[in-house]
Amino acid sequence: MTEEADLKNEQKEDESRQILKFSTTRTNLSQDFGKYETRLLLITQLGYIPVAASMLLSTFAEPSEEYCKYLNSTNPPKNWKTNDFFSLSMEYGFFCDSSSITTLLSSLLMWGALIGSFCCGFVSDYVGRKPVFTGCLAMISLLNGVLCFSNFLTVYIIGFILLMLGFFSGGYMVTNFVILTEAFELPRSRLLVVSLNGWSFSMITTAFIAWSVLHWLPYHATISVIAFFMTIIAKSFSFESCRWLSSNGNYHSAKENAISIRSLNGSSLEIDDTSEMEWFEVLGFSKPIHINHGKRFIALFKDPELLKPTVVMFYCFLASSIVSFGFYFSLDVLPGNRFMNLAFMGLFKFILGFTPFLLSTYMTKRNIVILSISICCVAAVIIVPLQIVNISFLNFLISVMSLIVAAGMDPTWKINHLYSAELFPTSVRSMGRGVCNAGGRLGSVIAPMVTFLRTFDPVYPSAIFCILLIIQMTVVVLFLPNDNDERANEMDEE
Repeated sequence: MTEEADLKNEQKEDESRQILKFSTTRTNLSQDFGKYETRLLLITQLGYIPVAASMLLSTFAEPSEEYCKYLNSTNPPKNWKTNDFFSLSMEYGFFCDSSSITTLLSSLLMWGALIGSFCCGFVSDYVGRKPVFTGCLAMISLLNGVLCFSNFLTVYIIGFILLMLGFFSGGYMVTNFVILTEAFELPRSRLLVVSLNGWSFSMITTAFIAWSVLHWLPYHATISVIAFFMTIIAKSFSFESCRWLSSNGNYHSAKENAISIRSLNGSSLEIDDTSEMEWFEVLGFSKPIHINHGKRFIALFKDPELLKPTVVMFYCFLASSIVSFGFYFSLDVLPGNRFMNLAFMGLFKFILGFTPFLLSTYMTKRNIVILSISICCVAAVIIVPLQIVNISFLNFLISVMSLIVAAGMDPTWKINHLYSAELFPTSVRSMGRGVCNAGGRLGSVIAPMVTFLRTFDPVYPSAIFCILLIIQMTVVVLFLPNDNDERANEMDEE
């Protein structure tokens, strides 16, 4: 009788242990967005402020056309004041002659971002997400601080600093997104995180900083200070990705971090409770499926299951970047105030960037991308005849359509970023995102070259943007998986 009672007690203990281990699996947004996840979201998105301010430097490189006319006028108006930003190119006398210096500055930043996206994504899969994304912030702070002493530097040294600034900005954009998305269990949570991406808010902040200081020195000093504090905050208040630790066989550290995260979220466990639990059980994640790709970069191109998403996402990032940055770099020639144009562009991007989450109940990710690109195609097509007829009272429509294209691409960008995280398993996720982001950065390198064609005819860049958008829509329709496709989400694989 005693043995039977003991057996029943053991069965009850086993059942209670199963309840303890599996009853807290995350099933809704409120469970997925604990205190830690919310904190990590704020940290990673606020970190975009110094990144965006660094990447958009060339937006303020050239003064306005009115200012150039004022300088070249034989009878300049008296008491004429300008609200133009006094940039480094103006400090060194490279302005009001051609747009080539702006193209050069943009290219240096974007080439650096291209190399940094690839290299930092590769390194992140080997040494971890946290050291790379916090290290990139630290270097952005340092490099902007060095630019404050540009009066004592040669043009070539400044060019190298801009190259490295782009390098670490590109690295941040790859790794901060990976460490963030790996902290969530539910696909809908990751979609919400993508929709709340901090780039749009950072564009508005960049416009405000530039408008407030109107000079390159306090501009770089402000960026440096912000990046410094964000580095300290990110280093102190974030944990290494449990998914990455687990995929590297470091289960003990993954479990320690999981316990700390759960404790921070207000649902701490006794040590005895966690003794027989895995890290994913502590967090309420589903059990990862172990898939070994050997962590080799070549696996992205040799493994047929990885090659298709690698190539498709590379082109989607490439085309989206050429179009988006092409319109960013055209702000200096759009009618109206460039600071207001940049701020409104950021505001519209934020509003439209939230639509993927709102539409996800009714539409698949692929269909949301198709809708976004369709709107941008229509707006880009309208710009072409407006530029051809060149009627002054219709010029404001060019600004409106340009803002629609730049902002309308944001839902596409958000889904691109989500696909780039979900289509690759943990062991090669940062490498995969690095390749995708390298496509984006290559696009940002090409973008200033495309916008430079406006010196020959303003229609040329607009026509190229239209062609790229049409090709991208074709690629999305034919090759991107739908939400219910078998290989649409690899986030739970180690």
